[in-house]
Amino acid sequence: MKLGIDDKLVGALVAATNDAFSMAGISPLPVGASRIATPRHEFSVIVGMVGRNSGSMTLNLSKSAMFFVAQRLTEQPQNEITEENIDAAMELGNMLAGGVKEQLLGSAYEIAQISLPSMIASHRYDVMFARGILTVSVEFELTEMPMTAFADRYFSLSLSLLKGAGQSFDTPRDAAA
Repeated sequence: MKLGIDDKLVGALVAATNDAFSMAGISPLPVGASRIATPRHEFSVIVGMVGRNSGSMTLNLSKSAMFFVAQRLTEQPQNEITEENIDAAMELGNMLAGGVKEQLLGSAYEIAQISLPSMIASHRYDVMFARGILTVSVEFELTEMPMTAFADRYFSLSLSLLKGAGQSFDTPRDAAA
């Protein structure tokens, strides 16, 4: 059964994640993909994307995962919420968005510019989009984190795009027809 998830978008999210996290010596393992973005953790970094197509990219991760990544990036212990680990998470979001933008160059999903990152610090929010928004979300596991933090080892990277005027996205169903 086909899930109707575009391989180009999944590939862009995976490649951007591998590149950005490699700077911290981390190799996240992609464990699933969906057409729905559901924030499950308390921190979300959101970066706007505009150009031929517009939308946003969202990195959703737990506090433990944010501390883990920030510690790897800054080489400093991270035990409480500080400006330093918030900045590290937002810089990671910026690197991810830049990587996604780079991966989509020359495709039907091309993005021209990214915005400054913003952070939501709450797991009690829902994301709703208007009809016509294409969403792809990839779930990753931080296998380098201890097993004692099993539920916190997972994070998601999601991309939601509205096709530009006169543009059409080729979905797997369209391509097979």
